[in-house]
Amino acid sequence: MGKIAQGAFGGVSGKVGNLVGSSWMGIDYFRILADHYHDAHTETQVNQRNRFSGAVGLCSLLREEVINPIWKHKAVKMTPSNLFTQVNMQAFAEDGTVGDYSLLKLTVGTLPLPLQFKTTVNPDTPKSIDLNWDPGKMATKRGDDRLMFILTDGKGDWCMMTTLEAFRKDGEATVMLPYEPGMTVHVYAFFASPKLDRFTESSHTEVVLQ
Repeated sequence: MGKIAQGAFGGVSGKVGNLVGSSWMGIDYFRILADHYHDAHTETQVNQRNRFSGAVGLCSLLREEVINPIWKHKAVKMTPSNLFTQVNMQAFAEDGTVGDYSLLKLTVGTLPLPLQFKTTVNPDTPKSIDLNWDPGKMATKRGDDRLMFILTDGKGDWCMMTTLEAFRKDGEATVMLPYEPGMTVHVYAFFASPKLDRFTESSHTEVVLQ
């Protein structure tokens, strides 16, 4: 037996006729019971499921270090994991692998990225990249925002670099990456506030290390 509190749009729970009431993330809602279920297994449905599975898998891999501490600041009426999955399904191919690394958004936030942000390979120092940006007017108020990286070799290995001594006010940085020369690395650079409670979106660059 279902119960409806505070009128038709109040708190709901249980089953009333073909309606099921429940509550999620503080939202009360009804859903209609289907009179039958048909899983067509069409190619479109299978591909969509594969994309979803791929996004969920990456979310699980990055949940503790990236998703929970960063995406929780943007998730409204949903979990950080759900928001990450929703935003990033577009980056996955029909087989569930990452189809376009440039479409992956690994961080979100309210802080702006610096203008003219650019990442290039350093030709003089092995395994290193150069980053340059225009601190702009934000350098006055946000000069101590710290540069951070999320990195992957595209083969399932992911790592996060959070202790770089590079800040928004610097306008440049040279960083040695934990990969060998000749490897292709996807670099997701972003800035975080000193208290790690505000972030920029990530900026993606694919590099082949010297």
